[in-house]
Amino acid sequence: MSIVQRRPRGETRAKLLDAALDAFARHGFAGASIRAITREVGVRESAFYAHFPSKRAVYDELFAEAGPAVVTRLVAELPDEGAAEQVLPALAQRILAAWATRRARAFASVAVRESFGGNAESRTALLNGIDGALRALAGRFAHFERLGTADPHVLAYEFIAPIVMARFLFFTIDASEAEMRRGEVLVAAHAASFAALLGATRDRRRPSPSSR
Repeated sequence: MSIVQRRPRGETRAKLLDAALDAFARHGFAGASIRAITREVGVRESAFYAHFPSKRAVYDELFAEAGPAVVTRLVAELPDEGAAEQVLPALAQRILAAWATRRARAFASVAVRESFGGNAESRTALLNGIDGALRALAGRFAHFERLGTADPHVLAYEFIAPIVMARFLFFTIDASEAEMRRGEVLVAAHAASFAALLGATRDRRRPSPSSR
């Protein structure tokens, strides 16, 4: 029987993701090599291919974990019922929590550099991810009680844009605890005020008892 200590499969996968993220941050996607990633983890290249079919697959998994798909996934998990005043603050908090992890904070700068630095595949993935997140949010806004003539896609953009801004301002890899706390406070206030505005719009459109 072999006495070699084998890493659990999940542990090796997580270490490969971390090493790849570090390589992407230092060298860019094009400059990072599978050989360097596996050397950092201390495994053979065959171990890499046991988990991922390609370097792009690693990037895609990091992107799915920390990119716009977070919003799409969390919106899909929302309960069918619930007013904006309850749903939106909770949703904003969950989105920010997902983007506040160390890996997500580290990947944010990588995604921006790759998406706007000439990597067409990464840019397409980002734009498609944003479109998917906005569609998911728009579906939720359309589900809320009558909002008059408000376009749910515009509401989706107006809701998520400040949260994304807070992410890149206050949740970078070098952000301090105080900075992240400031971001949390600002996002919470934004979500609460946005939900209140939606509620006010809904209430204004309800017929008064005297007009019934």
